Amino acid sequence: MKNGTSRKRQVRRRRPTARRRASRLSPAVPSIPDHKLIRCIGKGSYGEVWLARSVVGTYRAVKIVRRKSFSDERPFEREFAGLKRFEPISRTHPGFISILHIGRNQRSRFFYCIMEIADDVRSGQAIAPRSYAPRTLASELARRGRLPLGECIDLGSSLAAALKHLHRHGLVHRDIKPSNIIFVHGLPKLADIGLVTAISEATTSLGTIGYAPPEDCGHPTADLYSLGKVLYELSTGKGPERFPELPAELDELCAGAQFIRFNEIILRACETSVHKRFPSAEAMRVTLSQCQD
Repeated sequence: MKNGTSRKRQVRRRRPTARRRASRLSPAVPSIPDHKLIRCIGKGSYGEVWLARSVVGTYRAVKIVRRKSFSDERPFEREFAGLKRFEPISRTHPGFISILHIGRNQRSRFFYCIMEIADDVRSGQAIAPRSYAPRTLASELARRGRLPLGECIDLGSSLAAALKHLHRHGLVHRDIKPSNIIFVHGLPKLADIGLVTAISEATTSLGTIGYAPPEDCGHPTADLYSLGKVLYELSTGKGPERFPELPAELDELCAGAQFIRFNEIILRACETSVHKRFPSAEAMRVTLSQCQD
């Protein structure tokens, strides 16, 4: 009896230990006040984005940035500082994703921001949690190959206007690329604002290869360079590394003259020399609007 009882007790003690080991291997779902995190819908170098439902049933996107993703404290705090700078102006222009709340969990060493949710690639704002996939310019390119010229011009004008507003507030984005441009109610918005910082403080080379300029990304013209690369990709269907190569079927792509004017805008935005680029986002926006005629 005693030996049998002892064996049963040993078995009972092993089971919770195995469960604890399994739980350590699985990523923990962060705890965000008044929100239920449903599933992770995107990951980057320093953060992850979760689909969440608020306490009143509204779907949101929640970005989590963990301290362990950084080699030391300084870049972690720098990203948090950039988020704090952007939050007050995020709701002042239709071309920005709206930051609704910023929070910090000191114990678990992460900070987070709660944002409006991007459209679903198929159903817009009718969100189905299990199948939800955010609509971005990257997803549009994957689905359509390239966009009609008129649509490229409209997108370029809208994004240049958003950059004008950002630069006017003394901030630069530093990571403009198709996956960082989302659609909300069908409107394009600059998202993933993790690298946003003050113009005077942007001294490090960041951004994404192919879209980042050859110089440091701390000047507004660097954002225009990246936007030019995005417009090149949208209008040609070719990756940024193929710039300035044009499609062989150029005559079929457009009427000719309008595309040539549009391509001249791209070439100027993507000049290697900073001094040969557009002097401002507003100058680029005005030139794009003239291309619509």
